[in-house]
Amino acid sequence: MTLTIILLILKLIFSFIYFQKINSLEKSKIDESKYTIVQPILSGDPRLEEDLTANLKNTTDMEFIWLVDKSDKIAIQTAEKILKNKNYSNRIEIYYLDDVPQEVNPKIFKLEQVVDKIKTEYTIILDDDSVIDRKRLDELSIYEKDKTEWIATGIPFNYNIRGFYSKLISAFINSNSIFSYFSLSFLKENKTINGMFYILRTDILKKYSAFENIKYWLCDDLALATYLLSKDVKIIQSTIFCNVRNTVPSFKRYILLMKRWLLFSNVYMKNAFSIKFLFIILLPTLLPTVLLFLSFYLGINYLVLTLNLFIGKVALFYITRIFIYEPFRISSSQTKGLLYELLSEFLLPFMLIYTLLTPPVILWRNKKIRVKDGKIHYEI
Repeated sequence: MTLTIILLILKLIFSFIYFQKINSLEKSKIDESKYTIVQPILSGDPRLEEDLTANLKNTTDMEFIWLVDKSDKIAIQTAEKILKNKNYSNRIEIYYLDDVPQEVNPKIFKLEQVVDKIKTEYTIILDDDSVIDRKRLDELSIYEKDKTEWIATGIPFNYNIRGFYSKLISAFINSNSIFSYFSLSFLKENKTINGMFYILRTDILKKYSAFENIKYWLCDDLALATYLLSKDVKIIQSTIFCNVRNTVPSFKRYILLMKRWLLFSNVYMKNAFSIKFLFIILLPTLLPTVLLFLSFYLGINYLVLTLNLFIGKVALFYITRIFIYEPFRISSSQTKGLLYELLSEFLLPFMLIYTLLTPPVILWRNKKIRVKDGKIHYEI
């Protein structure tokens, strides 16, 4: 119990110090015309049009490249509807692409085909369900001055979420993302990126043929980070938030999504495990789980003590986030989010057990994939 509390507090302190360090740096307004946002687009999320439009509204001079499957009629209709707005159409290039071949990462397959089409100095890769916080985007002015080779990764934060299971997923992301990414960055243990949102100079993508070299990998964010690190490209963890709103309509979809993320975490551990990761990420995750199941055996007093640990962790991490998420001060809806975070914490041990006891197979883009060595293996 004592070790768990110490590690959780260290994780919190490291995260807060890292954020404050970046937040205190002087920033200037970036020239948006230097940036192109590239988005692989896939239908299925009811907020697709809303999210795509939000990034256009949040920017004025950034170029956009949209990558759509020729067979995805809904995505095509959504894109063409937005293109009818003349305020946006002059900043959007759209490419209709053939279906992805077997054993190739669908997202990377799309991105690889348009690298040569990017004309701006910087490239932003952004998922179609992610909305950038424009106020914090000026942080890029700091990294523009760095003439070494780098890739900067954003940080996910979910708000304005609708639906019970979507809020559960949101709670999991909000209670874990910054404290994982920021604490490891504080310890200079940057070995992966947030694949939903990252930025780098376009010439780095072209120089190293980055997407071509990782197209057979399932965890494209880890694969890209590992590949670029091998080329001495450093990873910068930014404090630029993006709102990633997953739509999770059912308990089954919630379980499948959590299992997918936990299996991806296993791939990370096999490829980038370290002592720092063990003490700052793995143990603070596993020890509360062990304590919870142990308390069922030891009796009611231990169970109450463990439950208080869960409640204390959620409350303390939540209060810390209030000072970090500058655009999102406390509100009644956020306060209700505490209950979802607490429920998410209690469910996580059972999600871990479920993931361990079931075959390492995920459902991704309506296809079954076996997760074993980090590459894509479709189940027949």
